[in-house]
Amino acid sequence: MTDEETATTDTESAEAKSLIRTESHIVRLTFWQTILSVVGVVIAVLALYAALTESAAVRQQTAAAVWPFVQLMIKDYDTGDAAGFSFAFTNVGVGPAKMQDVRVIIDGNVVRNWSELVASVDGDTGAGVNRNFISDRVLRPEETVEVFSTTDAELARKLIGSIKKPGSVLSFCYCSIFDECWLANSREDLQAPKQVEACPDFGDETYRN
Repeated sequence: MTDEETATTDTESAEAKSLIRTESHIVRLTFWQTILSVVGVVIAVLALYAALTESAAVRQQTAAAVWPFVQLMIKDYDTGDAAGFSFAFTNVGVGPAKMQDVRVIIDGNVVRNWSELVASVDGDTGAGVNRNFISDRVLRPEETVEVFSTTDAELARKLIGSIKKPGSVLSFCYCSIFDECWLANSREDLQAPKQVEACPDFGDETYRN
């Protein structure tokens, strides 16, 4: 081999070694770039998870701060000389309650207003009563709305007897300002209303007063 050929071979060998070193550097650089990219993705996922968790916690705290709790209050008395009957709703929660439909069933029969309520117990529709609407109104915290009441002794006694029958039930539904809703009825535990996605529409069976 001539000196010129030897020099050419040495040059090619040096270039090959340089190329290998360059490729090695590129491979290492690509490896670390990949590692950094993966770490970046993991950090981003963790940050997103933390943000979502914090957002859910804040929402829960906010919802708890405006949580409504509506209680049905049925009052009656009979002293012999006098008698009275009433039913009302009170919001004992810390936030406003958006009242939805109310349904009243007396001894198995749906009543849609106060006159049907009185007629359902064969009461005198001319008896003195007080009434107020409850569906589609907002109860502020600590607000009470008396939906129906009477101090007519005969009517009160009839209502007291009828409301205790197994076929009598009062159902109602209400929602918070975040549209979290609860459904309750007088034949179940009123201290533990059922949470529902949306209040049912009682339609023609809604008590309107």
